[in-house]
Amino acid sequence: MWVDIENNIRTILDTIEFLDPVSARVIVNRNAGRKEPEDLRLYSIGRTNNAFENIDSRFFGIMRTQRVLKIPSIQQSSLLSSLNFGEGSAVFFPLNTRFGYCGFIWACFLEDNFSEKTSDSLIGCCEWVELVMQKWLDEELSVQSQANHYVDLMERLKIPALILISPDRLLISNPSFEGMKDKDVFLNLLRQDESDAENTGKHLSEFDYILKNIDLSSKQTGQIYIFPHASGDVREIRFGENEIQYYHLLTQKALGTLALFDSTGDLTNLQKNYISKTESPLKRLENLYAFGTKHYQRSENSILSFEVIPVTDIAREVVYDMASAARNKRIEIELDTESGSKGKTSGNAVGDPWLLTLAIFDLLDNAIRFTPMDGKAINVQIAYNESDWSLRVEDFGTGISPLDLEQMQALNYAEAAGSGLHGIALVKYVAKVHNGKLQIESRLGKGSVFTLTIPYFS
Repeated sequence: MWVDIENNIRTILDTIEFLDPVSARVIVNRNAGRKEPEDLRLYSIGRTNNAFENIDSRFFGIMRTQRVLKIPSIQQSSLLSSLNFGEGSAVFFPLNTRFGYCGFIWACFLEDNFSEKTSDSLIGCCEWVELVMQKWLDEELSVQSQANHYVDLMERLKIPALILISPDRLLISNPSFEGMKDKDVFLNLLRQDESDAENTGKHLSEFDYILKNIDLSSKQTGQIYIFPHASGDVREIRFGENEIQYYHLLTQKALGTLALFDSTGDLTNLQKNYISKTESPLKRLENLYAFGTKHYQRSENSILSFEVIPVTDIAREVVYDMASAARNKRIEIELDTESGSKGKTSGNAVGDPWLLTLAIFDLLDNAIRFTPMDGKAINVQIAYNESDWSLRVEDFGTGISPLDLEQMQALNYAEAAGSGLHGIALVKYVAKVHNGKLQIESRLGKGSVFTLTIPYFS
């Protein structure tokens, strides 16, 4: 199968050769969308040397968060000046699949050989490589997708389930399993050395589970552990889909009424200004309903609900939404999105926009509630790293005592009180669904820092 991809890439490079580049290069990661280390493959035409190869490795990380990067003057670029071939330009395009970033195409041209038509042609080449990579990843990820499907079925029944895939010994679980009281004990026993399998089996027998063998592919099999009588209480985190649709219709009705007022043509500028201010939050609500509807129409806790989302935009909107609550306590919220603006990075990542919106909201809500009146500003910072992005929320409020911090660190979302997930329990849930993590630092009387880190693709 990979031979077919290489043949397609070489065909693409042969096509690019008609554009007369000094050099054109395709860098792809065979392991994109999976958790193994990166397996980078380079294919090129034209000039190549150590300087070009250094650019390849440096820009692999940079292009992870760029849509397109055009460098009009290679001589004036500190990043490309080592190429030394006179006046010319370079253009970089990322390669993305629905599983996330998988590499990039770049080419450099002499000054007279580059135009917007050249750029459009390269975009077409990118789309073709993305298609063949998508097909490759779909085949490679079919085993894990099947395992996710099995545990999702159990989740709909709120039955804890865990799959052990052999020979890789990869573990895939559903949220109900993660909510089990003795989950960690079971996992530790399961991970014991295979040479002690007999003793491990005796200890596992203390748990009430059903074990079934499942065929996932011709090369890989799995064992699914089902705990039909587990006491784990995983609570719903959502409205019903019909409720969301109902609120959506009410919002559309309000927007329609405003449009009717605006169409009369007899409004003063002040009245038009009021309409505009009312429309803004209603349109924001429409956007949130779209996130929620898309989430509930697809398989819960599955990559099927994931899409490419603008992280910076979502964070900025939540900060804007929460500004009024902060102002009621005379607190400012300072948002640092420099790393996600001015063309440095698109700030795009793969995830569930509904869940991430709720997580960012809860982190900010927590910071506002525990910051005193007239307190210091709450700092929100987004950072885009080589393989993940992070959201850091820092407040200078009451802080958390060591005992409470220890309990919070150990908090499982299944232990959340009330009728639904909320607060830090929900943020931990969102981190788990995205294969990320939540770090908490706090000093009593000094404030707290919550850092949510999530890979670009799960």
